[in-house]
Amino acid sequence: MKTPMQALITGAAGFVGQWLASYLRTQGWRVLCADRGPVAAGDDWFSCDVSDRAQVSGLMRWAAGSTHVFHLAAVSFVPHASRNPVGCFEINLLGTIHAATCMKECLPGARLIFISSSEVYGPPQFLPVTEEHPLNPMNPYAIAKAAADQFCAYYHATESLDVVRMRPANHSGPGQADSFVLSNFARQIALIEREKQEPVLQVGNLDAARDFLHVQDVVRGYELAALHGRSGEAYNLCSGKAVSIREALDRLLGHSTRPIQIEQDPSRVRKSEVSEIYGSHEKFTRDTGWRPELDIDTLLDGLLSYWRVNIP
Repeated sequence: MKTPMQALITGAAGFVGQWLASYLRTQGWRVLCADRGPVAAGDDWFSCDVSDRAQVSGLMRWAAGSTHVFHLAAVSFVPHASRNPVGCFEINLLGTIHAATCMKECLPGARLIFISSSEVYGPPQFLPVTEEHPLNPMNPYAIAKAAADQFCAYYHATESLDVVRMRPANHSGPGQADSFVLSNFARQIALIEREKQEPVLQVGNLDAARDFLHVQDVVRGYELAALHGRSGEAYNLCSGKAVSIREALDRLLGHSTRPIQIEQDPSRVRKSEVSEIYGSHEKFTRDTGWRPELDIDTLLDGLLSYWRVNIP
């Protein structure tokens, strides 16, 4: 009988981490989970602050036998990273360095799937953005991710670490925090429908256009990267097209059971905003066969359904 693959997921209590753990289990993986602070009961959870090297070393020893490490632990909300750049760098950059170096010592045969971000590209010099696009990060979150991304490339070249670097576009889905734009819109609509908020929806910049993915397509891509990605490579994970925030909001409003007014909140507008960005997944598709399967309407419908059920 074939021995099942064993995955260690850092940041496993987060939005994507939970989706990934669930998906990998359905695919026959044994899954070990790690996150900061109190963790779920059971022998498959480990409490670890990735900014502390001693804790990361202990995590890697605890996860002996793991064939793959999915490194998701990160400060993932750009405004939070901008307000606390030191904390962002301690987790997003130093945490990645600890993960890579401790893996080399404790799990020398394992593959690291490092979750970078399409934010590392900054304002696009050409569209669609390919993996050959220069890195030009424009905020502390993106700067830390770009540095960690490059460290992984360096460690592959100098220490032969088996690593695949993923650069996902914006992704969302049921369970995402309402600090992220699409989830926030869906939650506000659900609140208004329940008459827990005045029928006025607060928004930021609606003219920006982004490449959006459903979280289910993302975690499926992470598994394919683990199984078929080429060691040392960086891959875009994206839909290949841009949808404006205004269009996404209009589609959500089309499903609202109540009329809603729109009002711009200056605090929701970023100081540095890329007007439009979308990527190319041609390289990842060529190497793994991955393609996005869930469209923007499926994503938005799922978000609205989630918040309608989860508004108390």
